[in-house]
Amino acid sequence: MMPMYFRFIPVVFVSATLLSACVGTTPPLETTDVPGAWQAPLAGEAQIWPDTAWWTGFQNEELNSLITQVQANNFDLANNQRNLEAAQLTLREAGFALLPTPSVTIGTGARYSRTDGDTGSVEDSGGDPFSLNAGLNYTGILSKPATYERAVADYEGRVAQAADLALNTLGTAASTYFQLLLTRDRVVAAQQNLANAEAIGIIAQARVDAGVAVPIEALQQQIAIERERANLRSLAQSDLSTRASLALLVGRNVQGFDMSGQTLDALSVPQVQPGLPSELLRRRPDLVQSEASLRSANANLTVVRTALFPQINLTGNASAASLSLTELVTSPDSALTVSATLVQTLLDNGQRFRNIDQAKLSLETSLANYRRAVLGALNEVEVLLSNIQLLEQQGQVALRNLEAAEESFRIAELRYQEGLSDYQTMLQSQNTLFSTRNSWLDSKLQQLNARISLFQALGGGWQADTDPLLSLSQAP
Repeated sequence: MMPMYFRFIPVVFVSATLLSACVGTTPPLETTDVPGAWQAPLAGEAQIWPDTAWWTGFQNEELNSLITQVQANNFDLANNQRNLEAAQLTLREAGFALLPTPSVTIGTGARYSRTDGDTGSVEDSGGDPFSLNAGLNYTGILSKPATYERAVADYEGRVAQAADLALNTLGTAASTYFQLLLTRDRVVAAQQNLANAEAIGIIAQARVDAGVAVPIEALQQQIAIERERANLRSLAQSDLSTRASLALLVGRNVQGFDMSGQTLDALSVPQVQPGLPSELLRRRPDLVQSEASLRSANANLTVVRTALFPQINLTGNASAASLSLTELVTSPDSALTVSATLVQTLLDNGQRFRNIDQAKLSLETSLANYRRAVLGALNEVEVLLSNIQLLEQQGQVALRNLEAAEESFRIAELRYQEGLSDYQTMLQSQNTLFSTRNSWLDSKLQQLNARISLFQALGGGWQADTDPLLSLSQAP
């Protein structure tokens, strides 16, 4: 007949499985949190969702090369990859924790014999010089599945966090490159402004020398000339600072580091549009990370609740001993013991219930954080879509204003040279042209950065349900 402890083991395993499988359902979002469609205008012919290589949409080979260098050499992305590998090891450890813990030991003792020369007696120390012990311990059976579920959620959260960092790093690289090109466009504009100011200065000085204008006109124009020269020196320093930022992103010293790009005109403005709002929940790394934190808190509540049940522990031990190592393997003297224990805490001054209350509060906090992240992400996309349309309209206005300012300055310069208008009218036209040029350049940069922001807001092509080690953080 089967011994009682052998019949008890299956019962314990089945009971543990049934009890521990009851991981509570993760609290859902409110039905009004995620709309069925976007309210902001969409580009009808644009691609739905960005590609993982979203930067190629700007159609600039130097930008593509820069991103490749960032993926290969950036210090943050290198640490990012190591963090992902560490997260995999942690999850692997959590998987091993689901299994019983084995232990195997082998030992040898001392055995000796001594013959007394006076009496002729023989003394034997006795004992078994070779022994082998093996055991299996399986503790905390009820809480193991929920603990593993918590570990899985934590791992997925770390993967999403790594993807979010990679997306932000690549976005920073692209926007910094755009800033460098804007600086160089500003240099060209400042050189044009300086040339215009110097031309007006020559006219003003000639009028003063001819006695048809007061000296203050030439002095004021000289101030405008020096202002534009100082602006050029400042722009040269900005160029160095921006190149230093790019050099750090690719893991290099700024000395000897340069980019050949000179103007934002070399860039295309890509078009992209989102799919259904509900799809964003699995495409944005920060939302996936927040949702993983919610699942982790939910699993933790299940773990804490298992403390109300008896703690089930299984232990199995096998031992063997023999006078020789050969006999230990072939025909040892062996023993096998299997035991199961149920341990129930009766009194703990309500500590277990307080732990459950704290876990519930943590779960509610995680749900609130997740809802806030989802609402913030959806609102961000709505605002960006509307802002892109506005920036396109403003860009067209800025270009028309620049053309009008250039023509206005040309006319004012001619009238001032011919003595048909005063210096203040010409100076105002000059300042309007200078500020309009800067506004037009700012508008170009804003349109490009708005596309980067939209790519990031849409997840940069990342999806939680695909390869977690996506190329966001790895060089191709």
